[in-house]
Amino acid sequence: MQNNIIRLSGLWRITMGALAVALTLPGPAVAALNNNVTVYGQANVSYDTINTGTADGFNTAQGITSSRLSSNSSYIGLKGFSGLGSGWKALVQAEVTLGTDTGASGCQVPDAGTPTKSSRWKCFFDRNTYLGLSSADFGTLLAGRHDTPYKMSTRRLDIFADGIADNRSLMGTTILGGANRVWIPGNPPVYSNPQVTETFDGRLSNQILYMSPRFGGFSVSVGYSNLTESSTYDTQPRGSAVSAAGMYEEGPVYATIAYEDHSTTQKNNNVDQTTTIKATKLGLGYKLGVMDVGFAYEKSRDEFGNLDPYDPDPNSATYNPCGGLVLGANCSGHGTMYFSAKFHFTNDDSIKIAYTKAGQVGAANTNTSALQFALGLDHDFNERTTGYFLYTSLKNDKLVRYGLSTASSSGDNSVNPSGTGGASPSVLSIGVRHSF
Repeated sequence: MQNNIIRLSGLWRITMGALAVALTLPGPAVAALNNNVTVYGQANVSYDTINTGTADGFNTAQGITSSRLSSNSSYIGLKGFSGLGSGWKALVQAEVTLGTDTGASGCQVPDAGTPTKSSRWKCFFDRNTYLGLSSADFGTLLAGRHDTPYKMSTRRLDIFADGIADNRSLMGTTILGGANRVWIPGNPPVYSNPQVTETFDGRLSNQILYMSPRFGGFSVSVGYSNLTESSTYDTQPRGSAVSAAGMYEEGPVYATIAYEDHSTTQKNNNVDQTTTIKATKLGLGYKLGVMDVGFAYEKSRDEFGNLDPYDPDPNSATYNPCGGLVLGANCSGHGTMYFSAKFHFTNDDSIKIAYTKAGQVGAANTNTSALQFALGLDHDFNERTTGYFLYTSLKNDKLVRYGLSTASSSGDNSVNPSGTGGASPSVLSIGVRHSF
């Protein structure tokens, strides 16, 4: 046991030391640092022309068209392993967002709730960063920050993944609700900040994650995370997340089912009250020779209805349809579906098309749906470098403000936020993606 602890400690020191010099050495020199440590990453840069759309309702403003240079989920990381005997390995990985448009990398502010000097360092490694154990017979156990099983289950089906046309513009997202809204205790409690968004299809910090080996094409993944590690007394919120997925892959067929919930418990008049937002997702993929097709369907639900209206006026900029609902009613949960097809018309070229539709949210009968269409062309220069062209358009109903995907830096400000919603952003993009 002591020898294994020494190996883990040494592996961590080697990996962190390699990270300190990785960006200053040429590739062969980095590889020579240690045979068990690998430097890897992706640079994805595009030139985008974005129209933010024109909104509806109260206090509207005209949208704009602008050109932007964007980084699209670019990253750099180090990963290493050390043999422990009997088929077991220790794993370590540190991965950070690479701002190929501005040079900024990692988180720019500390994690919420932990404004300390150490949190700035922890936030630097904002992508999959962990220590773990792995065995071909028993699977992999990781502790740290990592994609959830819910996210991993269908990422492969998104043919525009990690760019501005990523289907997470609409999938994995709820509106007007969210477990991170401010809860003002009372009888009944009141939720402020109704526009905060709760997101699935992401990665969680402080996660314990198990991924099984494959048995006859089947595998499972389960993750748990404490969302409120900074809480120190019993009247503060206590939150956790559970994520699970089952996958089947055999030949041209891929199928998956996934579930995730985020629960928050807080005392109200000395009584614990728990609210939960959850989602279930199905995914199917099939390879038809030169054609890849994909389908996903997601159903989310929350418990954020409350008896005290925050702002019931649909013409108000702070309209909150959760107000006036029965306590615990579904406010913003809804169904979302996704279809995709990719046709490889040469060994190096492919054309792809995708359609995503988010349905009406739980608190509304009309005017809260959205749909997105994307069309793209890829050319593989070699096994590591791809050039691409794409166009995507997202149409919002007049009471919602979905934006284009924040997997691209341009997605952060892609939709006109004025009025009650209804702006329909679009983008024309040309870019290059290189993996190393």
